Amino acid sequence: MKPNQKPGFFRLLWELIYPFLAYQLIAAAVSVAVGMLLTALQFTKILDGVSDAYSLTVAVSDMITAHYSLISGLSAALTVPLLICFYQNDRVKEKAAQVYTAYENVPFPYYLFSFIMGAAACLAVNNLLVFSRLTELLYDGYEATAEILFQGGLIVELIIMGVLIPVVEELIFRGLVYRRVRWYLGVMPAMILSALFFGTVHGNLLQGLYAFIIGLLLAYVYERFHSILAPIAVHAGANILSVIATETEILDFTYNDDTLFLVTTGIALLIFAVMFYLITAFVYPKKKNEAGSAPQDSVSGS
Repeated sequence: MKPNQKPGFFRLLWELIYPFLAYQLIAAAVSVAVGMLLTALQFTKILDGVSDAYSLTVAVSDMITAHYSLISGLSAALTVPLLICFYQNDRVKEKAAQVYTAYENVPFPYYLFSFIMGAAACLAVNNLLVFSRLTELLYDGYEATAEILFQGGLIVELIIMGVLIPVVEELIFRGLVYRRVRWYLGVMPAMILSALFFGTVHGNLLQGLYAFIIGLLLAYVYERFHSILAPIAVHAGANILSVIATETEILDFTYNDDTLFLVTTGIALLIFAVMFYLITAFVYPKKKNEAGSAPQDSVSGS
């Protein structure tokens, strides 16, 4: 594609949705495979509890839902290599179009700051949503989703929700969707559209609102670091705190006291602000001296 060439609407739409569609198709295939395996292993037990085809379907569906964590983990692990291929193919296209810029690596401590910022953002945004009372209006849909998401046990959830899911979702929504929209429409439209897409696929309005806000932060961090590892670190920090808080109920006491709730929210906002300042003030990777490098406002590098 030439540097200034832009696709038609349907071509752009397809390029934005097919990575997520591929992920969903792999997840569906894994669900079917796991369902068939579990049905075969527990066939006699299932038959003892059903009387018709509908009851059998419900029993198998419930069994698949009960193993959602396993299915999510397998789906993510199988999808990562495919997404990396898509990601690398985009770099080839950018180089061919002469809109690729390579950047120097950012020192490791700033990725740690990103992780901490993600955890602080998770707590702060959740508490602000609680304070706004939106959770009271939208909680029913979230509760049903949360019951499915948080059912694998602490260690399993930390691996899947804290590592695998951030890797997959950041490759899709920042590594592919954000970068592609940025190439065609620029930075701000890319941040907003990728965050909207990210929020839309999260299953319910409460999670979608949270994901939209966090999605803007993830796009900003990606733009700042020019590395997919940065939003993965932020996303992992947010998810790991969410898993630990949900499974251990370590922060539940703060919701029973208004003062503690406000203090906790204030601390989370302060930590977020400090980490955000450190990243904004000091993370500015230099372009590598490569032939054919694009101007500063072109598509970011690796």
